[in-house]
Amino acid sequence: MVNFFKHAPVRDTYQKRFLEAVTHRRNVIASFPLGYPAVSTYAFASMLAGGLVVAVCPSSRHIRRNLDYFKAAGFKFPDVAYLDGTQMPHEERAVEKEVNHNRVRLLYTTPERFTSLTFLEILVHSQVNFMVIEEADRFLPVTPGHALYHRFQREGLDQLRKLPPLALMIPPMPPSRFRELSEILDLGAYHAIQCPPLIEPVGIQVRRMMTEHQKFTYLADALAGHPGTGKLGRLDGPGATLIQTAYPAQAEKLGASLLDYGFESVWITHYKKTLREQAHVLDVANTRLNAIVVNAGSDMRAWLPPFEANPRLIFWSPPASVDDLFMQVFRQAQSMQDSYGEQHFMKGLVLYTKEDYQAAIRRLQSNKNLDDHELDEKLRVLKHYRRWVLSENCRLQSLAAHYHGTSTIELPPCGTCDRCQEKRSARNGGPMWRKWLQRWFY
Repeated sequence: MVNFFKHAPVRDTYQKRFLEAVTHRRNVIASFPLGYPAVSTYAFASMLAGGLVVAVCPSSRHIRRNLDYFKAAGFKFPDVAYLDGTQMPHEERAVEKEVNHNRVRLLYTTPERFTSLTFLEILVHSQVNFMVIEEADRFLPVTPGHALYHRFQREGLDQLRKLPPLALMIPPMPPSRFRELSEILDLGAYHAIQCPPLIEPVGIQVRRMMTEHQKFTYLADALAGHPGTGKLGRLDGPGATLIQTAYPAQAEKLGASLLDYGFESVWITHYKKTLREQAHVLDVANTRLNAIVVNAGSDMRAWLPPFEANPRLIFWSPPASVDDLFMQVFRQAQSMQDSYGEQHFMKGLVLYTKEDYQAAIRRLQSNKNLDDHELDEKLRVLKHYRRWVLSENCRLQSLAAHYHGTSTIELPPCGTCDRCQEKRSARNGGPMWRKWLQRWFY
């Protein structure tokens, strides 16, 4: 028990609450930041289970990371095994043999492998105590990586006649998303374990522009620390930067423009590149102090730059929703904690033009794969994001209220966002027609 908990397990820990829930055969939704090792929550419960526990991870890399955790705790094959499609046939047969003899307590796999008939046959003939799904927020349509998990649900989970209790591991999300996730998977009743997000190490700025040229000029100045006229772009010190764009062509164009302007170590990634190319860019982003990554749809959840890199997350285009913005900004900030437990400040910058908003609407309306209900829902969350951009409230206050599912929340103003930095007289004063005209223009 000490190997797993690292302290007395009699306290009300997340691990203890998880163990109590699965012992009573209840579905669980556990919300933790990216930096929190999800495996530490279900590891002890899986070793105590009377039957097989199946854990689904997004990729083989996630599985290897979890196996290292069990290795450090003293467990190895056949107690913990994996089937992810990377093994030789004789290695797979050895794992299946151990599973058939009930020697495997925890079996890791990926969504692609889970949907195969051979793996589903293992589940049919084995006594599965409960099933863990890491990064289960991908079941939500507005989340990056949804296509993979949607196929995992349609061709895997829905094929099982009787599902074991599910344990869904997700990042911090508003309560409404918990309910939506439970409805998508038809969970019914569930037990929620929620780690509240940290908002102190986050600063958010929103800049509304009129043209694309203004937006690029402001971006270059923000990266270079506002250089003088005629100076080429140079980062104003160690500063790992992730710039989120809407589609691959936009990422390629913006990345080329930054290189032409004089910035170095600019890397471009998007969902049309191979998984190997995307993984290479992620490795660069996590090791180089001055890496600028321009991304469009590639999964950058494991973006953990060095602590001394003063990380910045920039939204060149509108995110899918306020939830998406919240998860990216706050989960990255919580994951950036050094070995001394010290949080590192995370800068978030949102660039907005009216054309961005209208282009996002046109892309949604031209998507033939969306039915009327899905289109209406995506348009609704996009309009909600626009209202947040035009809001007069403190950015962190409004995001924290959104997370708790309320319209207001009793928190002091952050003092760092663009709204807090504006003078109260300038924000509240002036004729009403000027505010109306500004809101109409943007």
